[in-house]
Amino acid sequence: MQHPSVSSRLKSLRDQLSQEKLEAILVSSTINRHYLTGWMGDFESGYLLITSKKAFLITDSRYTEEAVEKAPHFELREVGLDEKFWTKLFLDLGCSSVGFEANDLAFAELKNFKRQGRGINFIPTVNLIERLRAVKEKGEIQLLQRAANICDQAFTFILKNIKSGQTEREVAWEMEKFMREKGAQKPAWDPFIVAAGENSSRVHYAAGDQKIKKGNQVLLDWGCYYQSYASDISRVIFLGTPTEKQSRVYDLVLEAQRLGIEQVKAGKLTKLVDLAARNFLVSKSKFSFGHSVGHGVGLQVHEPPRVNSKAKERFAVGNVVTVEPGIYEPLWGGVRIEDMVLVTESGPEVLTKSPKRLEEITI
Repeated sequence: MQHPSVSSRLKSLRDQLSQEKLEAILVSSTINRHYLTGWMGDFESGYLLITSKKAFLITDSRYTEEAVEKAPHFELREVGLDEKFWTKLFLDLGCSSVGFEANDLAFAELKNFKRQGRGINFIPTVNLIERLRAVKEKGEIQLLQRAANICDQAFTFILKNIKSGQTEREVAWEMEKFMREKGAQKPAWDPFIVAAGENSSRVHYAAGDQKIKKGNQVLLDWGCYYQSYASDISRVIFLGTPTEKQSRVYDLVLEAQRLGIEQVKAGKLTKLVDLAARNFLVSKSKFSFGHSVGHGVGLQVHEPPRVNSKAKERFAVGNVVTVEPGIYEPLWGGVRIEDMVLVTESGPEVLTKSPKRLEEITI
């Protein structure tokens, strides 16, 4: 079956090539190959070569039979033992300039292409296809929502089942198992962040062997892939009534997130999300977050648009981003609250629905 969006994606890419004054682009990124072909299966080796008129899928004999079925918009070229394969292909195209993905193509590969494509000017491109991916189609949004729903179900599950004496690693495994049983392909990263007590001040701490105990705040940061689309969410669970300091810090972060989400609107600079949350927390705590307040989510957990204090992008309808401010005090602990947010014509729509009022996350 032909992917309904491939034709429009190729048209958008060709418009970009025209704007960049490129005759062709060589696509090496696995994720970008998946996106442009609509073939999300086992296609881990190969390239796409796209011009204003033609679209080639270049791969080896392991994938050629399936490629004919799964990528009908592309002309298949099988790489065999012919050492002059690329020379002949470049000659057939007659292009004088070919863009390549500077963030992906290995230096040794580029040298080989330059050797086989003598006379061709190979021009680096950065995030050319990723910028197209940043605006999600209706079907992509539905898959992202499903991935977010699985995360929400996992939080409901762990709220009911987390208990003193469990290790962080055990909690992470219980959440992963649950999500796989609900249809997740795999975790968005491994291991999840499950950080108890003082460990929660470590922004990218990985779940370890520390046991959870009463009085702990437990920072959870988890996600999954559903039909190739990712989710990403953070919450805190309090085991026992929070102290005055825990409550105050949590409420500050929750307010900072609210202020940030308010800025997620089409046409607005993405950096305003970061600045709204950051400026509020800096005025309240010397331990406010040092990382970006968020990032795009789609076929990858982290992708454009950028959502940091120096970003120059503007939000567009169809962007899906995270908003995740935090406070991290060494030797005490930390709080981060993160949601996935869709940019709609009428404003921000939060895709992740897990509870975050203090009384809802205290057990």
